[in-house]
Amino acid sequence: MEQRIKKVREFETAFANYLGVKYAVAVSSGTAALHAALYAAGVSHKDEVILSPLAHPETAHVIRYFDGVPIYTDIDLATGCLDPDAVRWRISGNTKAIIATHYAGRPCDMEALAKLTADKDIVIIENAAQALGAGYKGKKVGTVSSLTTFDFSHPQGVYTEIGGMVVTNSEEYYGWLRLFRDTGMMYRREELVKDEGPWHFEAQEIGFNYRLTSMQAAAGLSQLEKADAMQFQRSQIARSYYTGLAGVAGLQLPPQSNEYEPAWYSFPVLLEGEFISKRRQIVEYLLGHGIPVDVQYYPIYLHPIYLWQGHPDICTIEGPLCPRAEEFYSRVVNLPVYPGMDERKVMQIITHFKKVLGQ
Repeated sequence: MEQRIKKVREFETAFANYLGVKYAVAVSSGTAALHAALYAAGVSHKDEVILSPLAHPETAHVIRYFDGVPIYTDIDLATGCLDPDAVRWRISGNTKAIIATHYAGRPCDMEALAKLTADKDIVIIENAAQALGAGYKGKKVGTVSSLTTFDFSHPQGVYTEIGGMVVTNSEEYYGWLRLFRDTGMMYRREELVKDEGPWHFEAQEIGFNYRLTSMQAAAGLSQLEKADAMQFQRSQIARSYYTGLAGVAGLQLPPQSNEYEPAWYSFPVLLEGEFISKRRQIVEYLLGHGIPVDVQYYPIYLHPIYLWQGHPDICTIEGPLCPRAEEFYSRVVNLPVYPGMDERKVMQIITHFKKVLGQ
């Protein structure tokens, strides 16, 4: 057990140093990372958590684990990220946290979100499951807010098959994250309530067994050294998409800005005009030609479990809850960006995409 802990601590230290933060806590999955972050933020019964509906459903699941209330908030149609102006109108006296999901690896407007919460007891949690290596206004994602979560189950810069990490600069959050990850058990003698002897440990919280294995930590350590090189490769692939798809009728490409450095988990393009109604045929054509395109995401509140729950914020009888998110979903096609893609493969994807659009 000691060897496992040593390897995991080594990975945590290396990851914290890579980002430039004080603390990193390795966990068993990206879901566990979000769960632990919400726990550290103090989310509990009936607390409201603002989130984008364009995220994996697990983002809402972890809120419900605490009997919290997901407050779905609309997005910027150009980026797929939370719209700060929409967030402004969703903040209430019950708001405990905001989960800012960096859609497809593009950072949200964190400065605007921070201004909205500057005088409020609201914790901003960055969901960087797709954003390892991304930058925001000269800072690495993971250094901007008080809590940021990562997911290592996707082939980005670090891949451990399954696993995750929560990073923070807060010593208090760090303590709560470790306790929650380690089933709520306290082993550090200086923090025990009683001293029964050298064998003694205490259950101080209702935590979870969210520990990362030593083999996963070893894999993460070996790949962390290549994270910057992989991020550079992803940016080059995105540049090729911009060049190859520029001026193609029926497509809206992701906006570019010098203030943002996306991680390029995928390259999301929005269909326009007549092609919107043909998206399924377009996707099936590309899949049929060996191109692993995707569509992310079906808005969380439209999944059956959230339609069935009956909370007023989830009911959609009177029209779309987040109309821009639903429009984005209806138009988006996520082109693949992954380590190992060479220029020939990128050009093949561009050629097939143009062909299916009749160009």
